[in-house]
Amino acid sequence: MRKRRIVSSKNIKEVLDYHNGRTYKRNSKRREKINATSEAIQKQNEKMAESELRMTIDNNFKSNDYYLTLTYKEQPTWEQAKKDIRNFIRRLQRVYKKLGQELKYIYVAEGKRRIHFHLLINRAVDLFTEDLTKLWPKGIHKLVLYRGQAEDAIRLASYFVKEKRACYYEKNEVFKRRYTSSKNLIKAEVKVETLKSNTWSRYIEPPKGYYVETDSIVDGVSLEGYPYRFYRLIKIRGQ
Repeated sequence: MRKRRIVSSKNIKEVLDYHNGRTYKRNSKRREKINATSEAIQKQNEKMAESELRMTIDNNFKSNDYYLTLTYKEQPTWEQAKKDIRNFIRRLQRVYKKLGQELKYIYVAEGKRRIHFHLLINRAVDLFTEDLTKLWPKGIHKLVLYRGQAEDAIRLASYFVKEKRACYYEKNEVFKRRYTSSKNLIKAEVKVETLKSNTWSRYIEPPKGYYVETDSIVDGVSLEGYPYRFYRLIKIRGQ
């Protein structure tokens, strides 16, 4: 017997077949438990955060939503930048609320050289250059349309999470989370089931309407010494 964990969003399914002490057959020898280093734990946490984020993006944002970059004329401190982005979000929420709409957003702070923000925003309201100039008087803004495909959610989540690791220590002390999001976002659906077979076949049969993202397949061993396999299913467009 083995466990299968399926995390589902609008266009993505992520499948993890795994074992633990209860499901692993008695005559099989597991590898010795790994004494995880802080780096290994950090990488595992990053993978979990990235998975949660890409599913959240896929569930809540669609084609022609806004991908917005906000930059500064003059470099602020990280503390001031945090105040500025919060003020921007409050102003934007008022614009949406005035028109009877609800704002959804995810943003990340970046600053290898100069501090700036990347935001993903639902397009419930049309935003024009003059609107954004009033909302963000601190510098320059750049707005492009989000494509809204599963591949875009995967790419963007990877970028957002890696930026947390790449930026300065001072930033991480102020923006403690890898990313910031509104509380009204729809989370992914999680289902765990027990399968009779103790092993998995080499070939992965995707469910109807999906294909297997081959680059996502990982056959590995957990920190506890048990085998696992992970793979991602992408919904075929138009299905």
